Amino acid sequence: MQSQLKILFLDDHAGLRDSLGTFLSNKNPALQFYYAGNKDEALKILTENPDIKNAIVDINLNGINGLDLISTFRNQTPNLNVIVYSMFADVLHIEQALQKNIQGFISKDASLDEVEKAIISVASGSIFYNKTTRDILVSMFRTGKEDSDYKDSVYTEAFYNYRTLTQREKNLFELLAQQKEIPEIAEILGKAEKTINNQTSIIYQKLNIHNRLELLKIAKTLGVII
Repeated sequence: MQSQLKILFLDDHAGLRDSLGTFLSNKNPALQFYYAGNKDEALKILTENPDIKNAIVDINLNGINGLDLISTFRNQTPNLNVIVYSMFADVLHIEQALQKNIQGFISKDASLDEVEKAIISVASGSIFYNKTTRDILVSMFRTGKEDSDYKDSVYTEAFYNYRTLTQREKNLFELLAQQKEIPEIAEILGKAEKTINNQTSIIYQKLNIHNRLELLKIAKTLGVII
């Protein structure tokens, strides 16, 4: 029997929230939803169910910004995976959400399949944006290219996964993008070359790239280097 994947679903529109959860759990019985309409209900659920590690959070909760509640929820449940689910799919709200270290962002025009995929992807350690928010996110990293040049690029996944790098890994990423060699980087950071090699491998794995050339292309697209 497949183990249950427990998800906190915080949205003040009970009809939409409960209907979506019911459809998804009927479609995939492994998904078990716990419904909340406000901060207090959500905290109560997390307190009573410490095995919940994933949450879907709306942005507008009766005038309260759901993004401001994420840190509170993570104080109760450290390393809680958060998928933002909102009608506000625009650059401003996506940027605000990214600053909260979210794991996913899906707009309310997302299909059931997209929502299900988002939950499963995030629960497995990946990052997920549905098509609407993905296109906006990609445009946020534009460096003078036309959308058609890169919208379906194999590097798109790296744009999202770059956000999962730690600050230390981002520092190393920048040095690698400056085409510095491993011995020089090791000296700059005061680390052993073996450590730098290991950390480089982790960066490649997180970004789903395979060599320095691919890293340079990502760095240029992100604006890390010109």
